[in-house]
Amino acid sequence: MSGLNLNEMKKNALLQMAGKQLGTNPAQLKQKLESGQVEDIINGLSPQQKEQLSGLLQNPQALNSLLGSDQVQKLIQSLGGK
Repeated sequence: MSGLNLNEMKKNALLQMAGKQLGTNPAQLKQKLESGQVEDIINGLSPQQKEQLSGLLQNPQALNSLLGSDQVQKLIQSLGGK
């Protein structure tokens, strides 16, 4: 993911969105990611979600585009971001 610089608000927004999609607590999701338990997360995804995640991870521009989307920006604002 070179060329990708996420500030803390964007990271939190992604965790909120991912937690909602996965039906898990964003704090638990963050803890799993930080401890390297990525397999647990990936195993809980549908085949379509796995494909989408793979596409985003392989394409930093697509991830940046997602982060710039209206939905993510609204979520960031609701979390207290600018």
